[in-house]
Amino acid sequence: MEGASKTAGRLVQVVVTLLALSLVAGYLTTIYFGAGFAVVEGTSMEPLFHTGDLVALWKKPPQDIEVGDIVVFRSGSKHVIHRVVYKYVGPNGEYCFVTKGDNNVLPDLGDPRVCGSRVAPGLGVVTGRPFEDIVGVVVEINDIPVKIPYVGMFRLVADKLIDII
Repeated sequence: MEGASKTAGRLVQVVVTLLALSLVAGYLTTIYFGAGFAVVEGTSMEPLFHTGDLVALWKKPPQDIEVGDIVVFRSGSKHVIHRVVYKYVGPNGEYCFVTKGDNNVLPDLGDPRVCGSRVAPGLGVVTGRPFEDIVGVVVEINDIPVKIPYVGMFRLVADKLIDII
């Protein structure tokens, strides 16, 4: 019995430490990169990202976002993490980005009112989403995305509990 309470105490210490590190990482990321962090939810970016991974974001000017960059964008009331597969300038001069999950067959639907449609090589007719929908770009070091595996599970569980209450 005594061993079980010591184990539980250590588990609580680990959880509190991970939460503290997550908060510090988010704070430092916001200061240095200007965008913060996001938690992955879903399978569309597997095997690179898994549900619960915490990714660091930074704000890049639209002209500097490139094909291959991984972005977080607003889609209705949700945030989505997908890769930019095509970039173009829309009918009114704004940058538009076509995105797709690495594990998805088709690219995401964009905003035809703002970006119009284009024929993209290898993709067919696509509609991009405007830069205003882009929350941030996943930070990479030597072309490897910065992530903390599964640390975001705490936030996902908390969100589910709040939804239940």
